[in-house]
Amino acid sequence: MKRMFAIIAAGFIAIALLGADKPIPWWKPLQQIKAWHLNQKGQKAYRVNEPEKALKAFREAKEVAGEHPVLLFNEGTTLMDLGRLEEAERFLRSALKGIPPQQVREQASAHYNLGNLYFAQKRWSEAAKAYIAALKRTPNDWDAKYNLELVLRQQQKPPQSQQR
Repeated sequence: MKRMFAIIAAGFIAIALLGADKPIPWWKPLQQIKAWHLNQKGQKAYRVNEPEKALKAFREAKEVAGEHPVLLFNEGTTLMDLGRLEEAERFLRSALKGIPPQQVREQASAHYNLGNLYFAQKRWSEAAKAYIAALKRTPNDWDAKYNLELVLRQQQKPPQSQQR
């Protein structure tokens, strides 16, 4: 127990000395742990196809940690699965704005999910742009390549004439 306390105290001291602009309140790391736990709970629910439970957990995590890009991404992806596409687009776009440029895979995932959202709405041009943006970040993503090919084929199809 003493050793654990010493490790936690050393961590706080290291954070304070190694670059925190101002001292971090003692409760912040505890909030982050709670948000992480809620996010994990949401991901588990999502994996077992319980999107309503997942959405609830992601929203609870957001109440604790604020508008973190990972939570926005998870909420947007879950909303997509629930068919709430307008909300999902808003969350995925917000997540994309918050993801730092050096987090290439996370950016690619957000673009890819936006591409899937646009694909579902038959917004072919926007879907193509989203998949291309994902491929610029992760060029070996075969799913994005395949989906882009499907979109390009849809764009090449002549518009269906209305039958009389």
